[in-house]
Amino acid sequence: MPSRRQVLTTIGGSTAVATAGCAGLFSSDDDTVPGPEYPSGTLWIYNTAKSDLAVTVKTVDYSPSATFQKVVPSGDTEIREAFVSAPAGTSVTLKARVESFAEEWLSFTFLPSGGGTETATPPQYARLHIPGTDGEVNWQTREASE
Repeated sequence: MPSRRQVLTTIGGSTAVATAGCAGLFSSDDDTVPGPEYPSGTLWIYNTAKSDLAVTVKTVDYSPSATFQKVVPSGDTEIREAFVSAPAGTSVTLKARVESFAEEWLSFTFLPSGGGTETATPPQYARLHIPGTDGEVNWQTREASE
């Protein structure tokens, strides 16, 4: 029969593993920013900072132009499906500015309709992640659902 110390150690270890799994400590880098799949050209903004932040996103030298400007509450996600569209193989450049994080605009290029017949690049959507004070604002592409 196991001693009381062995039983408590086993329970404590199991609880720690279960808690770490629920907290996402064992997740891969691809899973650190949550979000389901979206249609091509979608703009997806996730604010994990501890404060509400004013965010502006604009297209660069692209017609028709598109602009997103809003205060994104802390912990919230803002989604603009089909924010931009472009023919296959045509890239679109976006630039973003986030209050309190960057004085300069952060540029990002992606392929809303994919790379076309010449490449295997699938249609994409753009994700802007605004982390807490210890991280950098960053852009990512994700494969769009079609």
